[in-house]
Parts: sequence; structure tokens; C-alpha cells
Amino acid sequence: MLILHRWIMTMNETGYFGIFLLILIVLPAHCADWPDCKFQCQANDVIVSRLWLGDDMGDELSYAVAGEKQSCYLWATLRNNANAPRYAAILLADLYLDDALSRSFYDDGLCVLEEIEAKSTVDHPLYNIIWTGGEEVRLKRLVLSWETAKGTTCSQANRRCSNRNTKCYGGPEAELVAETPLSASFTENPQACSGAVKFADQTSGGDGPYTYDWDFGDALYSNEKNPDHTYDRPGNYTVRLQAKDQSGRVASLSRQLAINVCPCSIIGQDHSCLGKTETYRVSLTDSIRGTIQWYLDGREIDDEEAQEGSDESHESHDAESIDIDWHNYGAGQHELMAYVNDKSTMNRPTLWAACNMTITVTPEPVAVIGWVV
Repeated sequence: MLILHRWIMTMNETGYFGIFLLILIVLPAHCADWPDCKFQCQANDVIVSRLWLGDDMGDELSYAVAGEKQSCYLWATLRNNANAPRYAAILLADLYLDDALSRSFYDDGLCVLEEIEAKSTVDHPLYNIIWTGGEEVRLKRLVLSWETAKGTTCSQANRRCSNRNTKCYGGPEAELVAETPLSASFTENPQACSGAVKFADQTSGGDGPYTYDWDFGDALYSNEKNPDHTYDRPGNYTVRLQAKDQSGRVASLSRQLAINVCPCSIIGQDHSCLGKTETYRVSLTDSIRGTIQWYLDGREIDDEEAQEGSDESHESHDAESIDIDWHNYGAGQHELMAYVNDKSTMNRPTLWAACNMTITVTPEPVAVIGWVV
């Protein structure tokens, strides 16, 4: 707070002079308490030129597996652009892993360096973290401040806004993203009962942009970033993504993918008589567009044959139901099967659902007239 005083001579109504003391109280422009200062960082004597993840010696992490945790250090490269040393360099920042706040250094600040020589560059570990492969590491609200008084240490530093609000680098909006090792990752979105899968690249780190090598596990491949792929058959497949960055680093990820047969059931009477015609229908638990092939006792049939009893071959149809005249097939047990195939692959049918029903057909009762003598 600055106090100014001035003696002022005035003349009153009687013609006598009087002397008044005028006191001005001038408040400082920045009255906030450390570290919540109104930083106006324009000096940029000392800057953070690089952030990266490394081991305890500062060597870059050589690998990363998506989702796998490892202990490492967040390192920073600091450069002094001034022609004289700078002292007691203190960092204020919020450390975020992806979008979650992991640590704030806004309590009293993190002492980075006691001294940095003029026109020099120094690598310094900031913080030990547990990092999950694929996570983004970001410093927000980054402010690096210092002092010019020779020999000042962090413990002696004048932690006041009035002393550091201009001798600084960064500001409330400043952010830096750390360099992380290349980590290949992807997501998959199977489309219900079709064999179609949408793959989305989630590769991060390294020196992008990347090139891609997809192996879908069925002897088919792609170099697209986000490919769509359709499997011809249900089953378990090993999908592998290999990503390469601009520095030639390579990372890969393999994942098991299950392409399932869509469940279905046959609805209809499992007991009937020779003289009846029954309707049977396929019920699917998931949406599917396809052709339905009906088999009775191991032989393909359709509506026309099922009602006429012909041995001639008929083309299968798309209907989800079939009418069977049991008079054409005789009494006994019959095995009715329904196969649902992908409609888009008729030249190479893809089985997506199969269900069966055992049906018992009995002869029609015969009336017997007896004579009682």
C-alpha cells in the first residue's frame, strides 16, 4: 500500500488562509495473495520448451501398452533466454491425466531449479507418476516464475504476487502436452447378426501422423485408419493393429474378437396329425436381414414342396414361415431345421443362425363300428 500526502493552502470566507493535509491512499494494482496472482507473463526469460515421459535418468520411455500401468517421471526442458542467471524457479500448474486432475502444484508451487545459468538449457524431472498407456498428460494453468536477485533459493524466495506476477512464463490459459511413447489401440463395434464390424483407431503418442497395418484374423488386411470389415463366418478371430509413427517407431495391439451366431427358435406345434397343415415360423432374438432355408429330415424344402409333397427341387425363399402338410411326410418323428444366411453374401452363404424342432406326427384316428350280437 502506498500513502501520499500533500499540504494544501486554501482561503476561507473570512479571508484567512488555512492549511489542510490531503492524504491519498493508493492500493496496489495486484492485491491478490500468492499463488492466485493476476499474472502478466511477458518477460519469458525462462521457458518450458518441452515436456515428456521418461525414466529416472530422463531417457524417453521405449514402449507403452494401451491400458497397462507403469511408473515414470514427467520431465521438462527449461531454457534461460536471459543474459544473466535466474534464481528460485517455481512452477505452478495442474497436472491432468486424460481429463482427470491428478495433482495440483498451486498450493505453494513446485521448486524446479535453484538456479539456471544464462543462455542455458536444463532437463529436470518434475513429478513421479503412475501412467496408463494411451493416457494424455497435460499441464494446465502453467506459470513458471523466478527471481533475479543473485543467490536466492526456493526456500528464501519472495512468494508474493507483487514480486513474481511479471517475472514469469505462461499464464492462466497456458497448457502444455507431454510427449508420450507410441501406443497402438483400437475399438471395435460389431453390427448385430451381420458379421460387419466397424474398427476405430485409438493410437496415441509418438510422432504422428501414423501409418496402419490391420490384420483381421481371417486372412484379410487393411491400411485404413478406421476400416469396416465383414466376416464370412461366425467364430473367434485375433485382430491385430500395427501402427508406425513418423520416427519409424512401431507399436502393435492384438485383441480377441468373437463373431457369434445369432440365436433363433422355431415356433409351431411339435405334435400334429397326418391330416393337418401346420405353420412354423423362425423367431430371431436380434435383427437380421437374410434368407431362411428350411430342412425337413435333412432335405431342403420350401412352401410349395411342403404343401405338395413333391420330390422336385425348389429354390429356397426369404419367408420367415413355412406351411407343412404332414399328410405328405407320414407319421412318426420328424426333424425340422431352419438356417438363416446373410443376404448380402449369396454367392458365399454366411450362416448366422440355426435352430431345430423335433415334431411328432400321429395318424388320424379311425372310427370303428362294432356290432353287438
